[in-house]
Amino acid sequence: MSNKNKFGLLRKVLHTIGLSQQSADDAIQFITDLLAGERHKSTSQSEMYPYQSRDHFLSPAELNFYKVLQFVVNNKAIINCKVNLSDIIWVKSNDPSTYRIYTNKIDRKHVDFLLCHPQTLQPLLALELDDKSHQRKDRKERDAFVDSAFKAAGIAVLHIPARRAYKTEQIQAHIAPYLLMPMRDIVKLVSEDVTDDTTIPICPKCGQVMILRTAKKGANAGNQFWGCSNYPACRAIVPYEEIT
Repeated sequence: MSNKNKFGLLRKVLHTIGLSQQSADDAIQFITDLLAGERHKSTSQSEMYPYQSRDHFLSPAELNFYKVLQFVVNNKAIINCKVNLSDIIWVKSNDPSTYRIYTNKIDRKHVDFLLCHPQTLQPLLALELDDKSHQRKDRKERDAFVDSAFKAAGIAVLHIPARRAYKTEQIQAHIAPYLLMPMRDIVKLVSEDVTDDTTIPICPKCGQVMILRTAKKGANAGNQFWGCSNYPACRAIVPYEEIT
Protein backbone atom coordinates (compact mmCIF):
# COMPACT_ATOMS: atom_id res chain seq x y z
CA MET A 1 0.00 0.00 0.00
CA SER A 2 1.43 3.39 -1.01
CA ASN A 3 2.02 6.17 1.48
CA LYS A 4 -0.77 8.15 -0.20
CA ASN A 5 -3.26 5.34 0.38
CA LYS A 6 -2.01 4.81 3.93
CA PHE A 7 -2.45 8.46 4.80
CA GLY A 8 -5.83 8.51 3.06
CA LEU A 9 -6.97 5.70 5.31
CA LEU A 10 -5.52 7.43 8.35
CA ARG A 11 -7.28 10.66 7.40
CA LYS A 12 -10.60 8.79 7.26
CA VAL A 13 -9.93 7.35 10.70
CA LEU A 14 -9.13 10.79 12.09
CA HIS A 15 -12.34 12.18 10.59
CA THR A 16 -14.28 9.30 12.12
CA ILE A 17 -13.05 10.12 15.63
CA GLY A 18 -14.11 13.74 15.22
CA LEU A 19 -11.02 15.65 14.03
CA SER A 20 -11.61 18.53 11.66
CA GLN A 21 -10.05 18.62 8.21
CA GLN A 22 -7.36 21.06 9.39
CA SER A 23 -6.56 19.02 12.50
CA ALA A 24 -6.33 15.83 10.44
CA ASP A 25 -4.00 17.55 7.96
CA ASP A 26 -1.81 18.81 10.82
CA ALA A 27 -1.60 15.31 12.29
CA ILE A 28 -0.68 13.84 8.90
CA GLN A 29 1.98 16.52 8.39
CA PHE A 30 3.43 15.77 11.83
CA ILE A 31 3.73 12.08 11.00
CA THR A 32 5.20 12.84 7.60
CA ASP A 33 7.86 15.12 9.09
CA LEU A 34 8.64 12.55 11.77
CA LEU A 35 9.14 9.78 9.21
CA ALA A 36 11.26 12.07 7.05
CA GLY A 37 13.52 12.98 9.95
CA GLU A 38 12.47 16.61 9.82
CA ARG A 39 10.61 16.65 13.11
CA HIS A 40 13.78 16.38 15.14
CA LYS A 41 15.28 19.34 13.33
CA SER A 42 12.13 21.41 13.88
CA THR A 43 12.02 20.53 17.59
CA SER A 44 15.65 21.51 18.06
CA GLN A 45 14.99 24.87 16.45
CA SER A 46 11.94 25.49 18.63
CA GLU A 47 14.00 24.88 21.78
CA MET A 48 16.35 27.78 21.11
CA TYR A 49 16.00 29.91 24.26
CA PRO A 50 15.57 33.70 23.91
CA TYR A 51 18.53 34.61 26.14
CA GLN A 52 21.35 36.99 25.41
CA SER A 53 24.45 37.98 27.32
CA ARG A 54 24.21 41.41 28.93
CA ASP A 55 26.58 44.00 27.57
CA HIS A 56 27.74 44.85 31.11
CA PHE A 57 27.62 42.72 34.25
CA LEU A 58 28.51 45.83 36.24
CA SER A 59 27.39 49.33 35.39
CA PRO A 60 30.16 51.82 34.54
CA ALA A 61 29.89 53.29 38.06
CA GLU A 62 30.05 49.84 39.66
CA LEU A 63 32.99 48.78 37.51
CA ASN A 64 34.86 51.97 38.38
CA PHE A 65 34.31 51.37 42.07
CA TYR A 66 35.25 47.69 41.73
CA LYS A 67 38.66 48.59 40.30
CA VAL A 68 39.33 50.92 43.22
CA LEU A 69 38.10 48.26 45.62
CA GLN A 70 40.47 45.71 44.09
CA PHE A 71 43.42 47.98 44.76
CA VAL A 72 42.33 48.80 48.31
CA VAL A 73 41.44 45.27 49.36
CA ASN A 74 44.45 43.63 47.71
CA ASN A 75 44.62 40.10 49.19
CA LYS A 76 42.91 40.92 52.48
CA ALA A 77 39.45 39.82 51.28
CA ILE A 78 37.59 38.21 48.39
CA ILE A 79 35.34 40.60 46.46
CA ASN A 80 31.96 39.20 45.39
CA CYS A 81 29.64 41.23 43.17
CA LYS A 82 25.84 41.43 43.20
CA VAL A 83 25.22 38.77 45.83
CA ASN A 84 21.63 37.82 46.65
CA LEU A 85 20.59 38.41 50.24
CA SER A 86 19.22 34.87 50.41
CA ASP A 87 22.75 33.57 49.72
CA ILE A 88 24.08 35.49 52.73
CA ILE A 89 21.34 35.44 55.35
CA TRP A 90 18.38 33.16 56.01
CA VAL A 91 15.19 33.10 58.03
CA LYS A 92 14.67 30.91 61.07
CA SER A 93 11.10 30.51 62.24
CA ASN A 94 8.84 27.79 63.56
CA ASP A 95 5.89 29.70 62.17
CA PRO A 96 5.46 28.95 58.42
CA SER A 97 3.64 32.23 57.79
CA THR A 98 6.38 34.27 59.48
CA TYR A 99 9.03 32.32 57.60
CA ARG A 100 7.36 33.09 54.28
CA ILE A 101 6.89 36.78 55.09
CA TYR A 102 10.53 37.37 55.96
CA THR A 103 11.84 35.11 53.22
CA ASN A 104 9.85 37.13 50.69
CA LYS A 105 11.34 40.33 52.12
CA ILE A 106 14.87 39.24 51.15
CA ASP A 107 13.85 37.61 47.88
CA ARG A 108 15.12 39.35 44.73
CA LYS A 109 17.31 41.72 46.75
CA HIS A 110 21.08 41.87 46.51
CA VAL A 111 24.03 43.85 47.77
CA ASP A 112 26.40 45.42 45.27
CA PHE A 113 29.59 44.01 46.80
CA LEU A 114 30.37 41.53 49.57
CA LEU A 115 33.84 41.27 51.08
CA CYS A 116 34.64 37.82 52.46
CA HIS A 117 37.51 36.39 54.50
CA PRO A 118 40.16 35.12 52.03
CA GLN A 119 40.46 31.71 53.74
CA THR A 120 37.02 30.94 55.19
CA LEU A 121 34.88 33.10 52.84
CA GLN A 122 32.91 34.24 55.87
CA PRO A 123 31.23 37.58 55.09
CA LEU A 124 33.18 40.53 56.50
CA LEU A 125 31.44 43.55 55.03
CA ALA A 126 28.61 44.35 52.62
CA LEU A 127 29.02 47.41 50.43
CA GLU A 128 26.20 49.33 48.79
CA LEU A 129 27.01 51.82 46.04
CA ASP A 130 24.32 54.48 46.38
CA ASP A 131 23.41 56.52 43.32
CA LYS A 132 20.62 59.12 43.05
CA SER A 133 17.95 56.41 42.96
CA HIS A 134 18.67 55.69 46.63
CA GLN A 135 17.20 59.10 47.48
CA ARG A 136 13.71 57.89 46.54
CA LYS A 137 11.36 57.02 49.37
CA ASP A 138 11.01 53.37 48.30
CA ARG A 139 14.78 52.96 48.04
CA LYS A 140 15.32 54.51 51.45
CA GLU A 141 12.83 52.04 52.91
CA ARG A 142 14.56 49.19 51.09
CA ASP A 143 18.00 50.29 52.35
CA ALA A 144 16.74 50.63 55.92
CA PHE A 145 15.35 47.10 55.80
CA VAL A 146 18.54 45.60 54.33
CA ASP A 147 20.67 47.38 56.94
CA SER A 148 18.47 46.06 59.75
CA ALA A 149 18.45 42.53 58.32
CA PHE A 150 22.24 42.44 58.11
CA LYS A 151 22.59 43.90 61.58
CA ALA A 152 20.33 41.17 62.96
CA ALA A 153 22.57 38.60 61.24
CA GLY A 154 25.75 40.20 62.60
CA ILE A 155 27.09 41.48 59.24
CA ALA A 156 28.26 45.05 58.76
CA VAL A 157 27.03 47.23 55.87
CA LEU A 158 28.61 50.38 54.47
CA HIS A 159 26.96 52.77 52.01
CA ILE A 160 29.32 54.50 49.57
CA PRO A 161 27.99 57.40 47.44
CA ALA A 162 28.36 56.65 43.73
CA ARG A 163 30.78 59.04 42.02
CA ARG A 164 32.53 59.39 38.69
CA ALA A 165 35.87 59.05 40.45
CA TYR A 166 36.95 57.81 43.88
CA LYS A 167 39.84 58.72 46.11
CA THR A 168 41.61 55.53 47.08
CA GLU A 169 42.52 56.94 50.48
CA GLN A 170 38.88 57.63 51.34
CA ILE A 171 37.67 54.17 50.34
CA GLN A 172 40.55 52.59 52.23
CA ALA A 173 39.69 54.59 55.33
CA HIS A 174 36.09 53.34 55.14
CA ILE A 175 36.79 49.63 54.83
CA ALA A 176 40.21 49.16 56.47
CA PRO A 177 38.80 48.68 59.98
CA TYR A 178 36.74 45.72 58.80
CA LEU A 179 39.68 44.09 57.02
CA LEU A 180 42.34 44.59 59.69
CA MET A 181 40.50 43.97 62.95
CA PRO A 182 39.75 40.49 64.28
CA MET A 183 36.31 39.07 63.53
CA ARG A 184 35.25 39.45 67.15
CA ASP A 185 35.73 43.23 66.89
CA ILE A 186 33.71 43.37 63.67
CA VAL A 187 30.85 41.79 65.55
CA LYS A 188 31.10 44.57 68.12
CA LEU A 189 30.53 47.12 65.37
CA VAL A 190 27.22 45.58 64.35
CA SER A 191 25.87 44.34 67.69
CA GLU A 192 24.34 47.05 69.87
CA ASP A 193 24.09 44.57 72.76
CA VAL A 194 27.86 44.16 73.10
CA THR A 195 29.67 46.72 75.25
CA ASP A 196 33.37 47.54 75.25
CA ASP A 197 34.01 45.57 78.42
CA THR A 198 32.27 42.44 77.14
CA THR A 199 34.50 39.47 76.35
CA ILE A 200 33.26 37.84 73.14
CA PRO A 201 33.81 34.07 73.24
CA ILE A 202 35.11 31.82 70.50
CA CYS A 203 32.93 28.84 69.59
CA PRO A 204 34.10 25.77 71.52
CA LYS A 205 33.14 23.51 68.62
CA CYS A 206 34.33 25.18 65.42
CA GLY A 207 36.47 28.12 66.57
CA GLN A 208 34.36 30.86 64.95
CA VAL A 209 33.42 34.04 66.78
CA MET A 210 30.13 33.91 68.70
CA ILE A 211 27.33 36.46 68.48
CA LEU A 212 25.21 37.73 71.36
CA ARG A 213 21.58 36.82 70.71
CA THR A 214 18.27 37.05 72.57
CA ALA A 215 15.88 34.11 72.85
CA LYS A 216 12.49 35.07 71.42
CA LYS A 217 10.47 31.98 72.32
CA GLY A 218 10.23 29.22 74.89
CA ALA A 219 11.00 29.14 78.59
CA ASN A 220 14.13 31.29 78.08
CA ALA A 221 12.41 34.02 76.04
CA GLY A 222 14.09 37.37 76.67
CA ASN A 223 17.32 35.82 77.97
CA GLN A 224 20.58 36.46 76.16
CA PHE A 225 22.99 33.78 75.02
CA TRP A 226 26.03 33.42 72.78
CA GLY A 227 25.36 31.63 69.48
CA CYS A 228 27.94 30.56 66.91
CA SER A 229 28.26 32.91 63.93
CA ASN A 230 28.62 29.80 61.77
CA TYR A 231 25.00 28.80 62.47
CA PRO A 232 23.30 26.70 61.12
CA ALA A 233 26.41 24.71 60.21
CA CYS A 234 27.35 24.90 63.87
CA ARG A 235 24.65 25.11 66.55
CA ALA A 236 26.87 25.60 69.59
CA ILE A 237 25.65 28.03 72.26
CA VAL A 238 27.26 29.38 75.43
CA PRO A 239 25.28 30.89 78.33
CA TYR A 240 25.77 34.64 78.49
CA GLU A 241 26.29 34.71 82.26
CA GLU A 242 29.29 32.39 82.12
CA ILE A 243 31.54 34.77 80.23
CA THR A 244 30.43 38.24 81.32
